Amino acid sequence: MKVSDIMTLGAATVTPVSSLAEAIRCMGNHNISGLPVVDGDGELHGILSEGDFFRKSTDSFRLDSLFDAGPEVRRDALDSTRVGDLMSTELVTVDGDASLTDAIGLMERHGVKRLPVISNGKLVGLISRADILRVLLDE
Repeated sequence: MKVSDIMTLGAATVTPVSSLAEAIRCMGNHNISGLPVVDGDGELHGILSEGDFFRKSTDSFRLDSLFDAGPEVRRDALDSTRVGDLMSTELVTVDGDASLTDAIGLMERHGVKRLPVISNGKLVGLISRADILRVLLDE
């Protein structure tokens, strides 16, 4: 079985200039924990995951200090901080023709929960650990 057989097509995305507020809303609306970050041409620039909110900070965004701030300060920080400020740029990607075994190996070696699926330099989908586990139940 290939990655393209089970990947999520048309994955939800954000751009590097999207606000953190937009990214959080997108994650919530799609019930996902990570978003590919693409430019207008669909070229992948990074990944923003829930973990990035916990591991990274900027001058205007520090997760732990926002909970001590009022709602207006939180809103301003989330609206003014860009996805590009927090996203991870060391990317591990997979081709749609790769086997599921190869994808699992990449996830294990790099400690990632999801892999962007790339074709001709463009994002075409996303494969997550949940996608792979669901295949185990298919009969």
